[in-house]
Amino acid sequence: MALLGVSVIFALLIGLGIWQLQRADEKQAWFDGYSARISEAPIQITARLLGPDRSNFPAEVRGRFDGEGQFLWDNRTHQGQPGFHVITPFVITPGETRILVDRGWIPLFGSRENLPIPKIPAGPRVISGYLYESKPGFTLEARAPEYDSTLRQNLDLSAFASSAPYTVQPYVLRLDMDQRDGFVRVWPVPDQTAVRRHEAYAVQWFGMAAVFIGVVVAMWRRELRARRRPVRNKIHE
Repeated sequence: MALLGVSVIFALLIGLGIWQLQRADEKQAWFDGYSARISEAPIQITARLLGPDRSNFPAEVRGRFDGEGQFLWDNRTHQGQPGFHVITPFVITPGETRILVDRGWIPLFGSRENLPIPKIPAGPRVISGYLYESKPGFTLEARAPEYDSTLRQNLDLSAFASSAPYTVQPYVLRLDMDQRDGFVRVWPVPDQTAVRRHEAYAVQWFGMAAVFIGVVVAMWRRELRARRRPVRNKIHE
């Protein structure tokens, strides 16, 4: 049983180290992909739905902001302050296909009973930003919000598209910082600091595994010596 326990603990420590290395590889791949894509020419978004693997690509779209369908993405923070991201549909010209535009963060003032109503820009325009493929997050909601919901816990594109009366691009456009019509925008940018951090964590877990085995071996040797000592004393008698 003791050997089994040692094996389990050692395997757990090694497994955690390997998991951190895998996380480092994922962050490195994100960094490499972002670095390669950010210098690409902007994708010209049309009514034709974008294909897979377009996250982090710069993009440009011509059209107008939609007067309906805007909502607040809840539980977004900035410098520790709670607030929302303003998500506004953008009608792509020509056609009626929309792409959701993340216009940035606004603070929460007071309670959620009096939600802010950000102004929707009017008139035709060309906007630019970076494509973002949102993923459904954890929610306590029993069912997805209706299309006209002004507050959403998650930026779930599939849920929004299934209730919207029009076609929606499968990406969100994060509005460039130098674009008008936006709010506070501090978009996540990958760097190699996270890669180094995961590698350091991996070294720590592997080091703990080595120390653990060293302690176990030392205790095992001491126990063997303790068992042999009475036998030697009996022989001398």
